[in-house]
Amino acid sequence: MKKHVLIATALLVLLASTVTDAQWRSKTHDEYNALTGVDVKIDGDLGEWDGILEGVTGTDGKPFCGVEYEGNVFQEHGGGKWNGAKDHETCFMIVWDSKAVYLGLIVTDDEHEHAAAAAWNGDGAQLAFEMSGKRSAGIPMFLYNVGLDDKAKDILPGALNENPGGAGIAPGDDIAIVRNEGEKKTYYELRFTAEELQAKGKKFSAGDKFGLGICVNDGDKAAGQAGQKGWSGWYTHSIVFGKNSEKTGLVTLTDEVLAVEAANKLATTWGKLKSAQ
Repeated sequence: MKKHVLIATALLVLLASTVTDAQWRSKTHDEYNALTGVDVKIDGDLGEWDGILEGVTGTDGKPFCGVEYEGNVFQEHGGGKWNGAKDHETCFMIVWDSKAVYLGLIVTDDEHEHAAAAAWNGDGAQLAFEMSGKRSAGIPMFLYNVGLDDKAKDILPGALNENPGGAGIAPGDDIAIVRNEGEKKTYYELRFTAEELQAKGKKFSAGDKFGLGICVNDGDKAAGQAGQKGWSGWYTHSIVFGKNSEKTGLVTLTDEVLAVEAANKLATTWGKLKSAQ
């Protein structure tokens, strides 16, 4: 009898955990299948990424752009106000090779603000890597903060690798951020080497999985709106309101590459082309 009670209790705990987990998992954009075969140059010009945003989508066919998380596309914070996608929206892309994983961010932002010293406290990005891919609670993560100064010219100090302790990433080799004031967009181009993220054998391979959180903060120049007044991204609660490894999205490295059909210039992946033939 006691054995049956213990089994029933364990099943209830598992069910409760699954239900709780489902509350923050996106039904359409929980997993990002990263392509390979892109020669990325860290310069803030995302020209070589052309087609990736449209070529890698959620299960609903929509790109990883303005992804909803726990009911929010943008979460207001500290008295901040959000006025829609033209005010602030994050789109992102991921590609890889055996040496590194590359992240491209396209952030629509009506004005750039970063008067504070801390890289996270204004218009800047916070990133969290959970390298086991298990996405369970309590797993140490690599944490980074990157952003431009208030003049949108220089990268702020503090591109931190807080835990479990890699060498960190540096402007030039690993970080480029470019603000285009005319377009009202900020472009981030970031490299994270296999050595930095302590990948097995110091290299990445197709089939590797890891958890990722992206939180792009927003500040405005109006009185009371400077600093971290809200954010968008992908699984932002892996970073804000504590560091929560269980609340990361899942990245899977695939062996697919981007292709372009000459007839109509539509970007797709070789995997999709094969399945259509």
